[in-house]
Amino acid sequence: MLLAWFQAFSFAPSHSFAADNQAEESDDELRQQLTERVDKRRPLQPTTIEIRGRPLTLSGNYELNLDNLRPANSRAEFGRRDRLLLDHGIEGEGFYRLSSQLSLFAQLHFAQEKDLHRGRIERVADHYVERGEMWLYDKNIGGSNFSLDIGRLQFEDDRRWWWDANLDALRISHETDNVEISLALAQEIASDRSDRSDIAPEQQRVRRLIGEATWDWRRHHTLQFLLLHQNDGSSREAVGHRLDNQYLDESDARLTWFGARASGAFDLAERSVIGYWLDTAWVRGKERRTEFDAIDAVRSIVTNVTQQSVRGWGFDSGISWLIPARYETRLYAGYAYGSGDANPQDDTDRAFRQTGLATNEAGFGGAQRFPHYGIGLNPELSNLKIVTIGAGLNILKSSSIDLVYHRYRLANPAESLRSARVDGMLVGKNVGSGIDLVLALEEWERLEFELSVSAFRAGSGFGEHAGKRSYFGFAGMRIAF
Repeated sequence: MLLAWFQAFSFAPSHSFAADNQAEESDDELRQQLTERVDKRRPLQPTTIEIRGRPLTLSGNYELNLDNLRPANSRAEFGRRDRLLLDHGIEGEGFYRLSSQLSLFAQLHFAQEKDLHRGRIERVADHYVERGEMWLYDKNIGGSNFSLDIGRLQFEDDRRWWWDANLDALRISHETDNVEISLALAQEIASDRSDRSDIAPEQQRVRRLIGEATWDWRRHHTLQFLLLHQNDGSSREAVGHRLDNQYLDESDARLTWFGARASGAFDLAERSVIGYWLDTAWVRGKERRTEFDAIDAVRSIVTNVTQQSVRGWGFDSGISWLIPARYETRLYAGYAYGSGDANPQDDTDRAFRQTGLATNEAGFGGAQRFPHYGIGLNPELSNLKIVTIGAGLNILKSSSIDLVYHRYRLANPAESLRSARVDGMLVGKNVGSGIDLVLALEEWERLEFELSVSAFRAGSGFGEHAGKRSYFGFAGMRIAF
């Protein structure tokens, strides 16, 4: 029981490190080790085609999502206008083992995004093909415990607090019985979507060094060290320069994040389980900020350029209790802090910022991950104090339901949040509170459902909008084939 719960709670990493170093693995065992993902449903017996004596394994899924955003007052300058976004598409993938050492994997995603509300200038309606993971994997190079993969790789830490993204990269990994180490070099070489002719401006010529070391120092207890060095080498415009709006890039930075994570679980009397986590991170570096004014609908002009040092820190901590009741009740609480900037007028920004690759989706041991800082506000951990308490039930055989409450407060006074689903001018520290209800059903081999509803109540920090509520809803379905 403890092992199964610990794996669900911590979301053990998949392809971040080398696969199990057994010499005589079957093609199917290696495929599962390299391509298994927590949020990807695959059939137990996928389609296979024999090519040169080896199977090409083909699988895929259809996904349909509806995401609804209803601000407190869509006519006021608070929140965002009503949205009902339809996102659906088909993803296909293939795995082929070229030899005992070399393996190939590729994914393609055919998708549509559409805003079902009519008559909006900003209405979304996109059709595109997206390249997913596409890599060549070399296991146990030269008979060593080192493995290499190159291509479009998935980077995903256990809690998605550091990174959760596909990047064009080269990664080398080393694994022993209780230590796993990986080091990667990443830089986007082409657009990831067919509806975008070029790499996104914020990703242009951004080079990354990504490091991760995991030590299982005791059974069910893990210590991790994480590093990200990021250098933006994109062009830097001077005041007066004019450029198309599609190329606007407000920040060029050379930043380094470093930190550690401790996580684990204790098996108590009567099969009760206590789990814990602690993430810490520091960010250091230099940033160049560029301000623009619109000339017309398609072009802007650079009006100001400033430079500043960046020195911030943050942490995320929590505890979870699995009670051996009929439905395996889970109770959990967390506290997260991201430093703020007490003096915005000097040349040092002391506000913590996350890596830009994170999605902050842990899930608290339920059947599906969901934003652990709140589905409604869903903020980046920057200049914030976040208190979280929640409860969950593991229902049926493979399903769960969770009720989670969040309380948000600024670390230092600021006019706005760095990134959140609700916008608005802030005049005080009390940002507000939110509550989420999440139902995940995974009782079938090829089918799963997710339904979540959320409400955010603005705090006194939103001034005249204090007390107003914004509502959110999400429904998703995935079918594997």
